[in-house]
Amino acid sequence: MKKRFVIIGAGNGGQSLAGDMVLRGSNVTAIYDKNAEAVAAITKNGGIKMSGPVVQGFAPIECATNDLEVAMNAGDVFLVCITSNFHKALAYEIAPYIKPEYTVVLLPGYIGSSIMFSNTLKKCGVKELPLIGEAVSFPYATRLIEPAHAGIKARKDALPVAALPATRNEKFIKIVQEAIPEAILSSDTLSVGFNNVNPATHVAFYLFNLGKVESPEAKNSDFHSWGTPTVIRIRYEMDAERLAVMNAMHLKTITFDEFHQICYHNKHYKLIHQAEGLPKSASQVPDRFIDEDVPMSLIPMSDFGKKLGVPTPTIDVLIQMANLVRKKNFAIEGTTLENMGVGGMSIDEILAFVRG
Repeated sequence: MKKRFVIIGAGNGGQSLAGDMVLRGSNVTAIYDKNAEAVAAITKNGGIKMSGPVVQGFAPIECATNDLEVAMNAGDVFLVCITSNFHKALAYEIAPYIKPEYTVVLLPGYIGSSIMFSNTLKKCGVKELPLIGEAVSFPYATRLIEPAHAGIKARKDALPVAALPATRNEKFIKIVQEAIPEAILSSDTLSVGFNNVNPATHVAFYLFNLGKVESPEAKNSDFHSWGTPTVIRIRYEMDAERLAVMNAMHLKTITFDEFHQICYHNKHYKLIHQAEGLPKSASQVPDRFIDEDVPMSLIPMSDFGKKLGVPTPTIDVLIQMANLVRKKNFAIEGTTLENMGVGGMSIDEILAFVRG
């Protein structure tokens, strides 16, 4: 039976995914967001306009809603297109509506995202979990052009995904490919989260270019061109530490360069110019480049490194810089082994848990 897909999150990613899926013929039954303005724009237009070099057309959306109960009753596969630092809060919110026959796909997952999500549902009293899994990244590089109008800059050629536990991988990939045909199987969700290279793409470039980030220059700028030789070196040193942690865990690694070869064949996409008045989260250089990538990736990388005895000096310095810039301690809100619920386990026990 054809699956009914609900998009959770109506930002850049959610609107792009909804529009693309509708135009491809997938059964998108609803899109949900707390942001009343985003939902109102989609409702007013009757759907989402798609433009840019990858997808063009108009995608009718039958149900755009701020009512989570309505959204949860509208489908059986929930494609979660919100930043990963809100996954835990979402798990609390959807727990009353969860059914064991549902599927939840985290787009993207970071280190431990599926573990955190499933453990939160358990804490809320969910006895029989749905099928839960994650993707290594989002299917596209994309931005909003204006309200209810998305522009996909590039589509990934392949998108590794996995289920928790990995024994459910085959069922998971069949469901995900109905929505995202480019999805391919990875070994397990921990490998997926570790191989999300967003932090290597974003963090050093952001922190070492604050003058540009905080100036009008950031609007409609090519963030990826901001790499000086030193900043690029720091990016690769940070990524080498990620790979060292993964190697110590005997996880299959994807280097930063391999990731971009797999996903984009190393082709750089062009900017899409945006209208005035869009949410800050839709900007070319959004806050999530720090507020998501540091707590949800660098913090657990460092934590795993400490448990394994693998030093992560570059990662640790970038965490401290981000703390200074944001005036907070990201370790408090970030993903740690303890708040993932696996703090008392050995590495072998954690791997056995995710693999099933």
